[in-house]
Amino acid sequence: MAKTSASFTLMDYTDGISLITGIDSNLPLTVLYDTANQKLNPSWAGETSLQLTPKVIKAGSSTSLVETMTAKKWQRRIAGGSWTDVVSGSNGESMNSTTGVLTVSQDKLTGDVWQIDYKFSGTYLDTVLNLTFPVEITITLSRVANGTSFVVARAYAVDGSQFKNNQPSSLTLKAELIRGTTTDTTNLTYTWQKSTNGTAWSTAPGTANASTYEVSPSSVDSFAMFRCQIKDTDANSDTYNQTFTTEGVSILDVSDPYQAVIESTAGAYFKNETGSTILICRVYQNGQEIDPTGSSLTYTWTKNDKDGNPDEDFTATGVAHGSIVAIKKKAISVSHDDVNVKGVFFCEVN
Repeated sequence: MAKTSASFTLMDYTDGISLITGIDSNLPLTVLYDTANQKLNPSWAGETSLQLTPKVIKAGSSTSLVETMTAKKWQRRIAGGSWTDVVSGSNGESMNSTTGVLTVSQDKLTGDVWQIDYKFSGTYLDTVLNLTFPVEITITLSRVANGTSFVVARAYAVDGSQFKNNQPSSLTLKAELIRGTTTDTTNLTYTWQKSTNGTAWSTAPGTANASTYEVSPSSVDSFAMFRCQIKDTDANSDTYNQTFTTEGVSILDVSDPYQAVIESTAGAYFKNETGSTILICRVYQNGQEIDPTGSSLTYTWTKNDKDGNPDEDFTATGVAHGSIVAIKKKAISVSHDDVNVKGVFFCEVN
């Protein structure tokens, strides 16, 4: 008997936790200023105030961490300046202390201020690792100015830019052609495009000639960018037949990863060289089983022998079990003949 024992655990933070962050804006990040009429589009002091929503999510979870964070605050700075703390309730700015959402109901991009940065910061305590992690996220808003002949195309996400476990069912993107500070809607055609690297663009799936585009979760694998080409088809316009391209709008999929668990219907042991069992690979995402019937995913089984070597002679046989179908091999039959002292079975899911 050992008189004592000890252990020491080293953890790689990169493996332990990964935070996905971002800031959603309900209005375009580019504000247009008509020098002739001295108007802003959009005006944050107008009917719709600017709302900046911080997003902090742990990879592998769909739950926002912002509400549990401490020391939450916003700061701002103009181009070339230093950071200044935002005082909630002053200067047309207010922060929801729970959600961290910043509402700006005063135009800031006026006079000599053509660019402004907002920074959200706070502290997240991971209760599993018992470690504290600082969070900082920055968003930049800018102003462009010209006379009434100035034409620019812009696009933005209307109701957020992230999917989590196929929710919501879609995200809406909106494209606009602005002349001065007036939105042009006369005789325009819209072509939406998609890119997964920001350089190569192709026609977005399900594209229709419309100023809005619905992005589905299935069209975003981790990350995708969307933009719109707007063509002026008004023969009376001074930009007739010209095409204007918006900036790219980034959409993220932060869905939970799949987790696989193998169950045995007859336990983990055979005795006296008799018996059989059914091994079932169950796949979960966010606590819910995915593909419970085994009809959509593909399951590839392998086996190692008692010495840890791959068993090249092992062939998995798919079986039906309850509501599980046999074809994709979610469930397989294993007999005592497949196990010599010890067998370790693995299942890869695609």
